[in-house]
Amino acid sequence: MNRRLLTGILIALLGLALIMGGIFAVTNFIRRGFQAPAAPTAEPVATTQILATTHDIAAGSVLGNEDVQLVEIPVALVARNSITDITRAVGRITMVHLIQGELLMEHHLADPTNISHDVGYIIGDDQVLMAFPANDLMSRLNVLQRGDLVDIFASMTVQVEVATTDPGEVTATGQEETETLSRVFTFAANQRIQLSAIVVDVVMPENQAAEGEAQPTPQPSQVTVHAYLLALKAQDALVLKNLIDSGATFDIVLRSPTSSELFDVSPVTLEYLVEQYQLEIVNR
Repeated sequence: MNRRLLTGILIALLGLALIMGGIFAVTNFIRRGFQAPAAPTAEPVATTQILATTHDIAAGSVLGNEDVQLVEIPVALVARNSITDITRAVGRITMVHLIQGELLMEHHLADPTNISHDVGYIIGDDQVLMAFPANDLMSRLNVLQRGDLVDIFASMTVQVEVATTDPGEVTATGQEETETLSRVFTFAANQRIQLSAIVVDVVMPENQAAEGEAQPTPQPSQVTVHAYLLALKAQDALVLKNLIDSGATFDIVLRSPTSSELFDVSPVTLEYLVEQYQLEIVNR
């Protein structure tokens, strides 16, 4: 084999090697270009627990433990007025319809103890809320509490015309003689009413601690009951208003919390007492 042929073969082999190397490099470059980039490492997401409903809840419902549950959500998604404590929800009343899984917010719920805002949610659709004055002895004793069942007794004085002549007796004028007398009627104006709320004034004592001494926990020195809020049928509320406007006096009497009976009581008048107790009234 001559020298020129050998050189040609070597050049051809070298060229083939270069071609193969170029093809490999191009193929590898293309493969890298189409390969998906490595996914970045996900950072941990901070979460917290807030309350959500366990089922659909109608507006006006009182929430119980079975109606709510804590769910885990990212902190970034927590609204400013979300409820995170179950005790902040149980016993409160829904102001709107809630669907299953809905996150609870403060503005979803009414607090029936808040007499300045939410007390209207504790009365029925066929009721009105009436403020009844607390002027009786039971109120001054601070015996009654919100939720108590009570009866309201009323006494009112009525002017009545009473005949002063016997039946059939003829007077000089030929007419029956009468005189105006005052009669006191005492009766049950309302029975088995629940005290929806109590409006009070609380007077705190002045600080009596000496200088340098620890301040004691303030305790109310005087509680004055001004009124009771009563959820009543409209007609029952009108009856009480008429009695108040007529100058009747009232006494509130406490019932057992389990009492369900409406008492069959008769109005009490002087005539009733005379007949019931066989009293003898002597005119002098």
